[in-house]
Amino acid sequence: MVRAAAIAITATAALVGGSGAATAVDSAAAYRLPQRWNDDYQPGTYCSTPGARGMYVEAQRLWFKQTDATSVANRNDHAVPVKHTVKDTRTQTTQVWGKATPKGEVEKYLSSTYGFHYVHQVHWSIGQTVGPYTLESGEQGKLVWGFMMLDASGQDVTCSTDQEWVRTGRPYSISAPQSRYSELQLADAPVFG
Repeated sequence: MVRAAAIAITATAALVGGSGAATAVDSAAAYRLPQRWNDDYQPGTYCSTPGARGMYVEAQRLWFKQTDATSVANRNDHAVPVKHTVKDTRTQTTQVWGKATPKGEVEKYLSSTYGFHYVHQVHWSIGQTVGPYTLESGEQGKLVWGFMMLDASGQDVTCSTDQEWVRTGRPYSISAPQSRYSELQLADAPVFG
């Protein structure tokens, strides 16, 4: 049997830039999918500017990508705090980029290619501490750490002349790091004999 005590270390906006904020959550909340706040860009809904473009994103799965672990056990007659110092840097990165080259009459005035490059990274750095968690007397398990990953589906949309968002191109998948994450996983001690 495995039980988990969990804490989210840093929560950041997953697919759109945002500020990081320290957040503690229980293990049940840690795996809840983010809810849509509105129906912006949903195919079939109203849009106001024909020709405008957007992207409709739906969260599919929030999951823990474990990168490291260490075993822990408490053979004392009292509870003890357990923690671990990170010895290897781990990074999860989301990169998005695009470019556009002017064509036609504009070329005469602009001879450059314009583009963007967006990078979002989440790190575990050398020297950071995993924990502390309380390990009760006689318990054992492992400290695990890694990243909460958000899988989503995306669909490019364009505002039609009828002022309705319509699908453009094929749907695609997105997997992005959302936050650092660690937990203490407790397991029953093996029975020898």
